Amino acid sequence: MKKYFFIASLVFLFISCNDGDEIVSNFDFDQETSLNLCSSGSENVLHFINSETNEAISFRFQRAGFDGKFSGLCPPEPIEIDINSSNEIVYRRLSGSINSAAYFCQQVPPSQPRVVEEFRSTSGGKATLFFGIQSQDDNDGVPAQLEDLNGNGNLFDDDSDGDGIPNFLDTDDDNDNVPTAVEIIDEFGNSPNNPDNAFDFVDFDGDGIPNYLDEDDDGDGVISRYEDLNAFDELDDDGNPILNPQTAVNEQGVPHYLNPEISEELVIDLYRPNVITRTFRVQVVIENVSLQRADGEQTITFGVLQLGNYQVTSNNEVLEMTFEPSQPCD
Repeated sequence: MKKYFFIASLVFLFISCNDGDEIVSNFDFDQETSLNLCSSGSENVLHFINSETNEAISFRFQRAGFDGKFSGLCPPEPIEIDINSSNEIVYRRLSGSINSAAYFCQQVPPSQPRVVEEFRSTSGGKATLFFGIQSQDDNDGVPAQLEDLNGNGNLFDDDSDGDGIPNFLDTDDDNDNVPTAVEIIDEFGNSPNNPDNAFDFVDFDGDGIPNYLDEDDDGDGVISRYEDLNAFDELDDDGNPILNPQTAVNEQGVPHYLNPEISEELVIDLYRPNVITRTFRVQVVIENVSLQRADGEQTITFGVLQLGNYQVTSNNEVLEMTFEPSQPCD
């Protein structure tokens, strides 16, 4: 049996045959290969088909509840998966093109295109799933760099309201139940004059603290969250109050939280959910893995190979408040 050692960084791999002829084979998978995911029960398949070369790679593994996402601010520890009959890597060359999901996400694979050549992993070695964040933002209208209020380059230690969610991921930076995206717009609907200065945003009471960081926007001594006097007039489907100080207004339509002449209060220590968008990234790295051709005549062995990455976006994710100091991720 012949063995071939492939180097992960190479795109073109040269295989020597018995007769001395040299065959060039593409194995164009690396850390930037965009894997897709199929899941059914505890079985997951990360897969990709190169539309130019019709080469397919898949990694089937057992793990209940896997979707590539994680809760909290920091990624979990990497997951190591032993390669065996239940967790296997398959490389195929196909006779034609097909969408990767259409090929791998069916219980019965399509008969076309046909498999020209197939290599399956043998037992031994491991795959490691590394979790991370590709992108994240609170979309509150304040650029992330301006939410680094202490200017130390660490976005995680700026948490103005102390709810455990750093400002750059906090949709309500002062926890007054008026979203930051609302508090940075003036009464004429204008954005701040100088978006390069965090403290040039709207400051209704002129105390030097912009509204979106000021828990008492009108300076009347009552925090804005407590001026939501009609919060319990209507309840949502779960029986919870509608938290929106903008709807508690006087006869002229001025919200109480922006009216220093009204200081009546209703103690409400409840907060609107912090809904953000994050794109998660899972990097797949295999080590000391051998792929054997179906006829057993050839084996490809990898020391280390970046198999690709899987990305998934969470558009309506709720970050839970911990009211503990947030810490940078390792």
